[in-house]
Amino acid sequence: MAFVIDDLALLLMIGGAGMTAFGNYQSSQASQRHANMTAKQAKEMADYQWGETKNRESYAQFDVDVARINEANLRIFTDQMNLDKYNRELYIRDYNYKSQVEEYNKTELQYAQQIDYNAMSATLARDEQTLWLEEQLQQAAFDTEGLIIDTFNKQRLSRDKFSFTREDLTLKERSKRAEFTEKAMEGWNQKLQAEGKVRALGQAGRTGRKNKQSVLAMSGQMQAMLNSMVTRSDLSFELEHLKNQQAYSNESDFISKQFSLGKRKTEASTDSAYAQNKANLLRIEHDNYGADMAADNQRLAPPPAYEDLPPITAPYYTPQTHIADAYKTEKKPPGPVGAPNLMAGAGLQAAGTVMTGVAKAAAAYEPSTPKTEKP
Repeated sequence: MAFVIDDLALLLMIGGAGMTAFGNYQSSQASQRHANMTAKQAKEMADYQWGETKNRESYAQFDVDVARINEANLRIFTDQMNLDKYNRELYIRDYNYKSQVEEYNKTELQYAQQIDYNAMSATLARDEQTLWLEEQLQQAAFDTEGLIIDTFNKQRLSRDKFSFTREDLTLKERSKRAEFTEKAMEGWNQKLQAEGKVRALGQAGRTGRKNKQSVLAMSGQMQAMLNSMVTRSDLSFELEHLKNQQAYSNESDFISKQFSLGKRKTEASTDSAYAQNKANLLRIEHDNYGADMAADNQRLAPPPAYEDLPPITAPYYTPQTHIADAYKTEKKPPGPVGAPNLMAGAGLQAAGTVMTGVAKAAAAYEPSTPKTEKP
């Protein structure tokens, strides 16, 4: 009975070792299948990733090509804009310069015309002033001539009046003298008649002498009275002549003073006309100078020469941007390693496991038999 149990235990041990070996073998097979599947997936994934890498590289190169086209277009567009801007600035500069030159020429023409107009106005004003001065001088000459004529007339009238009065006094004086002469002659005749009467009476002696003396006395008295009257008449006429001479002298002196006053007035008017003419000419020159200054202030500064204008720098070409090619993998990287051979030695391992189990079973069965020791 004991042997039967031991044999059964041995069998169980051997069977357990066999089952263990078989299980390990199946486990190795399962691991091998999983490894094979994993390796296959890894290879497929590596192929997929390689394809994606090439696709990305191809798309990246496409982006590079598109960027190069865009860069070229942008560069050409920028160059064209810069060129258009440069041409526009040249046109604006030329247009502004032409406008400045035309405006300058216009102001210069206006300045020349204004200067000519000012000169004509000044000449006209001087001519008018000359006419005015000539009119003043002519008026002064006429006034002088009128003064001379009026003075001459007054002097002639005064002389005529003096001469007429003198002649009238002379005539009156002569008339008086003639009257006195006539009276003297009458007295003389009366004396002669009286003497004749006395002689005719024939008186002699004392009576005759008395009568004769009486006649002589009366005749002498009459002659003395006539002489006195002649003397008084002569004195009166002499006084009238003196009055006439004095009146003529006073009137001549007054006429001379009036002539001198009129002459001084005319000379003062002439001097005033010359002074006014000088002042007016100075005013004309002053106004002409002021008008010329005003015209000069309206002038524009001459524009610079065209070659002296600030240069406009020509645009530079836009530098080309170098865009490198996208990175390209030249060689496919090594793929994943294959699945490991997990079945290598699995049979031997299973046999070993069985043999180990048998050995352990045999070792476990050995205590029922005596063991001999090796010497």
